[in-house]
Order: sequence, then structure tokens, then C-alpha cells
Amino acid sequence: MNRTAVIGAGPAGLTAAWELAKLDLPAIVLEKDPVVGGISRTVHYQGYRFDLGGHRFFTKVELVRQVWEELLGEDLLERPRLSRIFYQNHFFDYPLRPLNALTGLGPVEATRIGASYLAARLFPTAETNFEQWVVNRFGRRLFEIFFETYTEKVWGIPCSEIGAEWASQRIKNLDLATALRNALLGQASKKGEVVTTLIDSFHYPRHGPGMMWERCRDRLAEQGIETHLRSEVCRIEHDNRRIVGIEVEGQQRRRAKPTAGARHLVDADQQPPLCSRSAPAAGGHGRSTKPSISRLHDGRPHR
Repeated sequence: MNRTAVIGAGPAGLTAAWELAKLDLPAIVLEKDPVVGGISRTVHYQGYRFDLGGHRFFTKVELVRQVWEELLGEDLLERPRLSRIFYQNHFFDYPLRPLNALTGLGPVEATRIGASYLAARLFPTAETNFEQWVVNRFGRRLFEIFFETYTEKVWGIPCSEIGAEWASQRIKNLDLATALRNALLGQASKKGEVVTTLIDSFHYPRHGPGMMWERCRDRLAEQGIETHLRSEVCRIEHDNRRIVGIEVEGQQRRRAKPTAGARHLVDADQQPPLCSRSAPAAGGHGRSTKPSISRLHDGRPHR
């Protein structure tokens, strides 16, 4: 059978399989974990649902939004956003609210941030890394009290070692002036484009982000595309021109079983299993771990 094997049942893999199904192309999805969704899964525990970190559904791409609506319909809800930054024993609203920010920072610190921003705009530096990119747009003071500590905690490497191109994607179309303009005038756009960081509402599946991918798995099964869980790809066979077979380790980890007739491959795994075999340089990539702890107190979930 001339079908496609999709490695990984996270958002990328299941969406790829969904698009193949629309084209009436046969496929099979292989996932090494016991659940679908990847890091966008929703964990079920004692009748409660927990996300692996915070997830918001927002896109400027119409085709992506259409896929969400196809899968969830009325179960795709719109919700107001509540984001806050805890700094020096004070919660700061984000996007910024002038009175809240001034109360938390105090006039002296607010003046220091403003002066630092003005200096950065008057004397910008070359932008080759994350630190330089942020300082040019927010000032040295705001970089040191927020961006530097937050970024290094999350990614585990110094800001001077992260490329400026990465910063421009993560903080696209945003600088201190834009954030203040949005806080004072409510203009969450720059040159007619929505600034993603400043949105005040977002879409969210009724039962968590995992609902999206559980629904996708079920809809794929209705169209004949199976999702095999606890199935880790251990070997891909090819004849130097095309794939002739894939071996998968199932629940019995010592025995490998071949998948039948897969001729095409979509590798949507976060850590492609063949990197160490086919591209030795990939072994140098580092990893960081950010634990997400949820607890139950008096029968109610808390984060």
C-alpha cells in the first residue's frame, strides 16, 4: 500500500494526517506515548483535567482557524485573557495597565525604565543576539528586571547566546512604546497588524487543548487512519530512493514489528528518532526541562 507514515501524534503530526485524510490519501500515525497531543495534551486525574503549561489558541492564519473549527465546532470557546507578571511581591497585569504598572513599580523605578528606554533608542547597538535585540526595544533596565531572568529560567542558556532572529519571532512587532500605546489607547496593532503578545482574548477548547487532538484522532479513525500509541519508530528501511518499511517497537519493548507498505514519511516528532543515526551533528542539541506542578486541595484543582 502506498501510504504515508506520520511519526508523532502531537499537533503537527495529527494535523498532517488530517490534511492527508482530506486528500483521500492513506496514512498511519505512530506515537511513542500512551496519549495524543504531545506537549499540548490534557492530563486526566481523578476527574480533573490539567494542561502541561499554559496554552492559548490564537492565529492570524485563516486556514489554521478553519481546521480548529472543523474539529471542535461549538466546543471551541472564546475566553478573556488574564495574564500577570509577579515581580517584587506585586502582580503586574499583562498587557500593561498604566495605574497597575505605576503602583507596582513606583515613580522612581518607572523613571529609571523610561530613561533607560530613551537611551537605548538614542544609542542603539548592533543586534546579533537576544539581549541586544531586547535592549534596543525596551531599554537595559527592563531587560535586566524581566526579560533576562525569565528567558534564562525558561530556556536555560544566557540571553547573549540566543540569536536575534529568535527574539524577533517570539516578540514580533512589540517594543515598549507599542506596549504603552496599547495600555493608554487600547491600540493592539502596529501598522495594521495585530500584536499577538497584546491580545486580550483567545480561543480555548471546552475541555482543554488535549480535546482538540483527541477529537482529531477520533475523526481520523472514522476515515480509516489509525493512530497507534506506545509505538516508537526504531528503524526506517529504504532502498536509497524511497521508504520500503518502518519498524516500530510496541508495548513489548524488545520486539520490533514492521509497519506494512509505508512509502512516505512525515516526521513530526519533537526529537526525531533518526537524528543520531542520519545526522551526527544533531546530537549536540541541548534540552531544558520546565516542571509544571498541579495540586488538589479540598477537592479543587490549583496550579
